[in-house]
Amino acid sequence: MAFEPVAKELEVKFAKQLKEESIPVVMTVASNEVAISRVISISANPCVENVISNNASVQIDGKIYTKVLVEDVAGNYTNLENTMTFTIHSMNAEITPEVDVFSTAYLNSISSIQASEQAVTFTCNVSAKPILIAKEKFKYLEHISDLAEQKKDEVSYCDLIASTTQEFELNLELDLPSSVSKVLSVDSRAVLKSVEAGNDIVTLKGEIYSNMLYLTADEEPKLKNQKYIQEFNHELLANNIVISDLVNATLQVGSTDFELQGEINSAKGTIILKNQLKTNVFVRQNKTFSAIIDAFCPKYYLNNEFSSYMQQKVTSELLFEKIDGNVVLDEDSPRIDRVLAVCAGNIVLKSVDKVEGGINVVGVLTCNVIYKLDDELGTSQSVFTEVPFNLFIKRENQNDLDFVLNIVPKEIEARNKKSKEIDILAEISINIDTINNESGVILQNIVLGERRPINNSALGFYIVPQARDLWDISKALLVPGDVIMEQNPDLQFPFDTPQKIVIYRQKRL
Repeated sequence: MAFEPVAKELEVKFAKQLKEESIPVVMTVASNEVAISRVISISANPCVENVISNNASVQIDGKIYTKVLVEDVAGNYTNLENTMTFTIHSMNAEITPEVDVFSTAYLNSISSIQASEQAVTFTCNVSAKPILIAKEKFKYLEHISDLAEQKKDEVSYCDLIASTTQEFELNLELDLPSSVSKVLSVDSRAVLKSVEAGNDIVTLKGEIYSNMLYLTADEEPKLKNQKYIQEFNHELLANNIVISDLVNATLQVGSTDFELQGEINSAKGTIILKNQLKTNVFVRQNKTFSAIIDAFCPKYYLNNEFSSYMQQKVTSELLFEKIDGNVVLDEDSPRIDRVLAVCAGNIVLKSVDKVEGGINVVGVLTCNVIYKLDDELGTSQSVFTEVPFNLFIKRENQNDLDFVLNIVPKEIEARNKKSKEIDILAEISINIDTINNESGVILQNIVLGERRPINNSALGFYIVPQARDLWDISKALLVPGDVIMEQNPDLQFPFDTPQKIVIYRQKRL
């Protein structure tokens, strides 16, 4: 007897986060023109340049853009720059040369700072977060023989329809303070507030947080810093992108340069911040297909084979939190006259744990604070500060979900309220990408078996303790659902109290 099911194959793409990897990178910034007296501040921005997939491994190549502000023996400030490459390897059996792997990089910490007259050496601890674009293929049945009763349903799933990495330049033009005589350096951080996709365009909306170190135009120039916060709206061209609200992206700032225009010592001066950014964009779309999820045959045994499928949904949320702390100078240190500047900071995450009702984040905010001493020479000094924090982020049902956390310092202020103590006040942005993975089961194959024994009774009387729907009873009794309802019109679903069901079978003489 012919029993030929109609089967189809479906491929679903989804993003999967791999294990985070870290590596120390030793940086050397040389000074050929001035003799270094001391280091004022250090900033570093790592950025991924290339990702190469191999068998069971991935190689992540990137660059670290560093700026070191130093004071020379003559008391002048000089900004030194250098760029160095790094390579991070990640091992995973799912990685093949055919799959796509994306990654971002971020700075964990700066340590082991050593300075000589001609060079500054330090270690940057860099971490990378590789993301694998996985594919899952599964078979499902659209139709089977009319001999069998079949339960069909619309199955929903989430498909990754586009994933792209793009580099772009974001220029911001800002007015300069009228007292600026020389700009030493500019550092930037970027935070995405929203991502939209549609009609071959991906729109990124967010804020750029920039910190400019400069010297004033006084007879005795002073070191100061100016903070800028500016919104941006940037469009990326991504072919075959459809309108979807299931979009998320990561954004990292590589190098930040600047160009001065106008009269620098007047109100007409402007500064153009040239930010090199890189983004990974993932666009998902909800889709459905009609499939047979269960079947039975009243006359024949069926051998059913089921398969599971996974649907993935990612939602993004941006939060802002405030943290504070202080640093106390040594007893032998002179009193502080005033704080001059705060250099761009960095967030080092110590632990991120799922707890009841949310996420517990333990980390440290690091930054360089430059201050002037209350002595005859008005000497300027700097101190590397570490502000520990412990944040509880309330999230419902977070224990059942995976998430990716990204924290960037938005604005940092330093105040000296006491003679040898500096208070640190900071606002940080927290971006949470929550990944919800749900699996379902569908029928992927069915084989007709032996004939069932014939039930010759004219009347069947059954007590069913509970049932979710008509299909549960129909499959248990091997009777089509329309027959059950025709002979038991008072049945209502679902029920969790015993119900009496009567089945009449027509007998032929």
